[in-house]
Amino acid sequence: MTSLLTETDIQRVVDHFYPLVRQDSLLGPVFMSRIEDTDTAWHEHQNHIADFWSSIFLKTRRFNGNPMTKHAGLAEITPEHFTHWLELFGETAQVVLSEAKANTITEMAQRIARSLQMGLAFSREKAGEFDHSFSAYSALPKHLHSKKSTS
Repeated sequence: MTSLLTETDIQRVVDHFYPLVRQDSLLGPVFMSRIEDTDTAWHEHQNHIADFWSSIFLKTRRFNGNPMTKHAGLAEITPEHFTHWLELFGETAQVVLSEAKANTITEMAQRIARSLQMGLAFSREKAGEFDHSFSAYSALPKHLHSKKSTS
């Protein structure tokens, strides 16, 4: 994939987005439960996330982590968190990037969010939980999901 995005673009999105997340009434508490409420801790998180995007778009391999594991450990998140995150992220990208670049990063963010939600559905079902908020992302056929839920 030829990337339209540069390191500067990625850093601009991250630097504008995470202060909004930190203050957001829905997303802030989730992040604050895992990130110390200091500028230093948030700056470290932002750099980590910039490494994530850089690894995706620029193939830098700087990112070290497992997003699925991190999200699976957040029992309080719901599809609404993902929806709100994507809206805020898309708005931020539109403000700080050209339209083409904003579309590129938001389309990838949507794919990643969908993948994470599918993974969360699988993870919860593997643990025996079949009536969960990510049911719409389940790979189980609906009729099997219903039978599993009532067993």
